[in-house]
Amino acid sequence: VIFLNLQGGPSQMDMFDVKAGKWAPENRDVRKTPFGYEFPYGLLPKVAGQLGEMAVVRSAQAWETVHSRGQYYLQTGHAVSPARVQESPSMGAVVAYEFLSRRRATDFLPPFVSMNYEPSTMYGPLQGEGCLASDCSPLVLDLKNRNLPFVVEEKDKARFARRWELLNRMDTSRRELDDASPQGMRQFESFGRAVHKMMTNPAISSVLELKEEERKTYGGTAFGDACLIARNMVAADAGARFLLVTQPGWDHHGTIYGKNGKGGLYSTCADLDPAFAALVADLKRMKLLDSTLVVCMGEFGRTPGELTPLAGREHYADTMFAVFAGAGVKGGRLYGATDAEAAHITDFGWSANRPVYTEDVCATIYSALGIDWTKRITNTPSGRDFQYVDPAAGTKIIQFREMAELFT
Repeated sequence: VIFLNLQGGPSQMDMFDVKAGKWAPENRDVRKTPFGYEFPYGLLPKVAGQLGEMAVVRSAQAWETVHSRGQYYLQTGHAVSPARVQESPSMGAVVAYEFLSRRRATDFLPPFVSMNYEPSTMYGPLQGEGCLASDCSPLVLDLKNRNLPFVVEEKDKARFARRWELLNRMDTSRRELDDASPQGMRQFESFGRAVHKMMTNPAISSVLELKEEERKTYGGTAFGDACLIARNMVAADAGARFLLVTQPGWDHHGTIYGKNGKGGLYSTCADLDPAFAALVADLKRMKLLDSTLVVCMGEFGRTPGELTPLAGREHYADTMFAVFAGAGVKGGRLYGATDAEAAHITDFGWSANRPVYTEDVCATIYSALGIDWTKRITNTPSGRDFQYVDPAAGTKIIQFREMAELFT
């Protein structure tokens, strides 16, 4: 799974649920697609060329309108519970947990990789393994500075091996860790082992290699680079199962349409467009799309209608979009509809006859990976079961389900 996390809350009425209004700039170039729905070719021209591989859900809804809580929900599929926030694992960690027993000797990539997530007070931390083993924690990569210190040059390999041996002889405490050891120490040891295996595999250089021609195709940005590496990790077939790729910058409270066609939504769409389109196109070209689920969404939508006095839009939970491709998803389809301002859902578009929630997305992801999403973990620190998909949602009990319609 490659999960494209549009951090900040993208505006549904400008992108995959495009609407007209006095507030709308003319250069969005809204036209009808070959699939019968309108799309902003001016903002996402390259994505428009890949819509035949994409299923667009317009009837999604969020539980939260605060970034940190919304991101927690998006990453874990669970409501924030102060009593359990530290023990609840993220989706990526659950996927890693499910695949640990199935890892092959040839697997050298961690099962859970997170790229470009910017932890801050506003957006909250990256969610990790919670109550699960430290082997389920994410490998964190930051592509802003293209700093990938995992490839050892041939001339340095002997020195690297000597230093690793020396480290293990000196740091004897790492050999004495057990389940009662502090989590931070166990995380450190797990990270060290995982990264050492990755660095000593000769194939790592091709996985992390960023060829300039390919970088241009993906946009030449930190987000584009992350999508390119995600593609390489899928192609390597070396144990990476859940790749979280974050694109920050979607929190457009002011000047959402920028100035003179620059800034605001134009900038974030210009980063998303080539990377998202190239990722889907490359996976298809490399015959990897059928075995890879790509999900693109943010933590909530934006307020409909006229712009605020700051020429922006606020946080909004009632309508948002989610886009799916690959893993058998039938492309060129729409699910659900909203009113003229993208303020209210008018057609749910699927058999549950209700909004699509993050929990439904989680169930769909787990199911696509062959994971039983009805499972629960019983040996948690709090003594309360952790359900992979919990029916006790943000404000009520709901029988969540996988979105089978995407695949039929």
